[in-house]
Amino acid sequence: MLMRKILAVVFILSCGASCALAQQSAISKIELTPFAGTRFGGKINATDQNNPAVNYLAIKSSIDYGAFFDYTIWDNFQAEVMWVRQPTDLREHDSSTDTLGPPVTTTKLDSFTFGAAYSFKPVDAKLKPYIAGGLGFTNFTNTDDPNNVFLGFHNRFTYNIGGGVKYYFSKYAGLRFDLRYAPTRTLPQNVLECGAFGCFQAVQTGHANQGEANLGLILRF
Repeated sequence: MLMRKILAVVFILSCGASCALAQQSAISKIELTPFAGTRFGGKINATDQNNPAVNYLAIKSSIDYGAFFDYTIWDNFQAEVMWVRQPTDLREHDSSTDTLGPPVTTTKLDSFTFGAAYSFKPVDAKLKPYIAGGLGFTNFTNTDDPNNVFLGFHNRFTYNIGGGVKYYFSKYAGLRFDLRYAPTRTLPQNVLECGAFGCFQAVQTGHANQGEANLGLILRF
């Protein structure tokens, strides 16, 4: 009788331990990484009726901040959601003088992308280089004109590709450096294309070609 009770207790404890380990394994797959850094480059095709020499709006390079959410699917493969915000301003470029004017409007860019990251080291390695990329959209909001009358649009398709390195200084925390190329579709533009049959005007999709470099604190759960 006593042996049956002991076996029953051992069975219950082993089941509890298995459930705890399973729960811990599931939780440890999650990484949340708040970050900050800089976003640079980018222009938006534009015209100014008062100044025909204006050919685009330059996005001022500035600080950015945001967060990564990563979920480990396989040992070195993670599904990833990335949000990044850039508060900045726009300046007109004068093609006749090749100069930028003063800020014409303040804006903020919020990019949301869904993608994946692949690491090149074992899952338990402290230093892990990786490549990553994602697809999503960027929301353009003029802070001095919420209706976006100045730009005439809100959301545009975006993607990013790049990589970086992660360093885990403990089981539950680490540092992450991330560098990416992040273009966003903007407004179409007319370009002159030439071929065997002569030259003609064609419509080409415009892109705000930006880059970003960020440093974040990894929190593992």
